[in-house]
Amino acid sequence: MSNTEPMIRVMGFKTSYEKLPVIGDPVNESCDHKGYKLDKSGRRILELQAEDWVTYSPSHSPLNTKTTERVRLMLPDPTKMGEDQEGEKLKFMTARWMQIQPAYEAFKKGQDIPINGMALAAWSGVTVEQAEVLRQSGIRTVEEVRDLTDGQLEKVRLPSMREMRKQAKLFLENTDVAKAAEREAEKDAIIEQMAERMAAMEALLEERTQPKAKAKDAA
Repeated sequence: MSNTEPMIRVMGFKTSYEKLPVIGDPVNESCDHKGYKLDKSGRRILELQAEDWVTYSPSHSPLNTKTTERVRLMLPDPTKMGEDQEGEKLKFMTARWMQIQPAYEAFKKGQDIPINGMALAAWSGVTVEQAEVLRQSGIRTVEEVRDLTDGQLEKVRLPSMREMRKQAKLFLENTDVAKAAEREAEKDAIIEQMAERMAAMEALLEERTQPKAKAKDAA
């Protein structure tokens, strides 16, 4: 795995409408060398088209660096890599797109961007207003609050961020303990059910074999 692979966090998407060149059919239409339709004077035909944009940041520093780019330019295209030594650029673009694609597909379907971790809405440690400020800073999960560095805390426009980070850590630790206890309880319940089934099977087997044993003794 190349160390040039990006680790990014998708912040959001938006759609703008711009006049862009129209892709044509070079066989049946007048097109330039890139395949764009030309009018009678040889100029590219422009039409108002939807243009999707993605905003993302490095996962380790969502508050410091945000980049916004056209989604169509993020797609890895082996034919446009040129002199790409050992495919490093293609690997980079492919790894980056793999992190963007699920969020983009959700955006196109009108769904929320999928997140890894516990959503802020599931945590009683923040109000609705505080959660919105955190989301505007690129923080969407309780885990991301817990993992904020001291430098990043200062960039969030909320008071008592150090205490919030501490509470996020305690909340997740308690949640993990609760989940572990729940798993143990489920395991115990399964073992108990299996024991009951084994006892029922043994009782049934004994019931079916007893008449044969009595008949044999009588003979």
